[in-house]
Amino acid sequence: MKNLKECRNKIDEIDNKIVELFKERMKIIKDVALFKKANNLPIFDPQREIQMLNKRLEAFDDNDPVKKYYKTVLESFLQVSKLYQKEIHDK
Repeated sequence: MKNLKECRNKIDEIDNKIVELFKERMKIIKDVALFKKANNLPIFDPQREIQMLNKRLEAFDDNDPVKKYYKTVLESFLQVSKLYQKEIHDK
């Protein structure tokens, strides 16, 4: 078993990577929003969300105890993405 300090340091490293990936993701979300706005497309595409969720969740075994938590993270990403797209669309 690792000690608490080692675990927290590793979490900090991972969180720093997540921040960078989130920034990158949001830049792409902005491009998506601008495309949708220019082409008069809706922000919310329920079929796309279902496909994305299902595809990402395939990375987990059905009995993996963290799968449900990752699903929650993905749903949060989708919600944030829609909010950001709406903000861009409404400008």
